[in-house]
Amino acid sequence: MGESGGARVVVCRVGGNRFALPVVAVREVVTSGIKARIPGAPAAVTGVVNLRGTLLTVISGAVLVGGAEPGLGGWLVVLAAFEGRVGIEVEEVEDIQIAEASEGVALLDVESLIRPLLAVGAAKG
Repeated sequence: MGESGGARVVVCRVGGNRFALPVVAVREVVTSGIKARIPGAPAAVTGVVNLRGTLLTVISGAVLVGGAEPGLGGWLVVLAAFEGRVGIEVEEVEDIQIAEASEGVALLDVESLIRPLLAVGAAKG
């Protein structure tokens, strides 16, 4: 892959929606494990999974992109932020592209979308 100087993004799909995350925001991509529900959590928080001995909060990619219901997932995009303890559940990780090549795909601001969800959970605890 040639370097064009543009920022790289990870393109994901959930339901009929596609979205992108900056590569620098992604720690790793893993298969979705068995989730434990969190009573009283916001609808976007679908549970927690054990990832190599660390609890990982699972956020529905479908809800983040405006879906009313959490969608099916098969993959977790583990974020570099939040000490690597948050993953976005998606159906598919399609590609890594230069941002300009992913025209028409919404670039998610993970910080502003996810931090409020985690703050709600902490406030209830």
